[in-house]
Amino acid sequence: MTEEEIIGGADGPTTIFLLDKLKEPTFRQRLQRRITRIKRYFIAKRIHPGTHSLQELGEYLVSKYGFVEASMSDPQVIEEYEQLRVSLLFEHRPDLVGEPCFPSIDDIEDTEAVIRMMDVATKKNQEKADSIAREVFDLDFHKYVKTDENAENMMDVTIERNTGYIGDGASGSKSFIRKSNKIMKDAYLYYGVSEEDIRTNSQRYKDLLVQLSM
Repeated sequence: MTEEEIIGGADGPTTIFLLDKLKEPTFRQRLQRRITRIKRYFIAKRIHPGTHSLQELGEYLVSKYGFVEASMSDPQVIEEYEQLRVSLLFEHRPDLVGEPCFPSIDDIEDTEAVIRMMDVATKKNQEKADSIAREVFDLDFHKYVKTDENAENMMDVTIERNTGYIGDGASGSKSFIRKSNKIMKDAYLYYGVSEEDIRTNSQRYKDLLVQLSM
């Protein structure tokens, strides 16, 4: 069985950034982008206003698809919470922590050296985040996990209610990956958008378009 893994969430946390020089898009890439724009245009025509809260979304995942909410005492969940807090803190409250640390690695070809530099930057960003009291900035963090009969097939959805962050990931067989993609499309449709989201082309509306066009 072929194994694949995907990780969703446009703004999710990461500890290693792989950078490359900008290259001119190929004809195939330009064509694919145009096809994507056309596809999203027609998808947008089918979107109608209607919203649910992030709490309702979590309950929907549990009741319809059998997700289980992970315990906040799980060490892995705690680690994911901490990583996401750093990411969202720099994104939403730069007034508290300033700019994140990014080492200059453009001319460095030693992969191990790049990783070490990124590790140092990650630790510095974590230290900045740790200096901000939880009373000042904290997360309403919830992680939902779904497995099936094959233990290698797993899907998770992370919801942070204070900032409106939604992230998802899936691993396992191709058929399970396809199934997880359909679940996320349905989840985003259930979460929905308001008339104002559509009118202002909000991030919530853009995220829905991206999911439906995948």
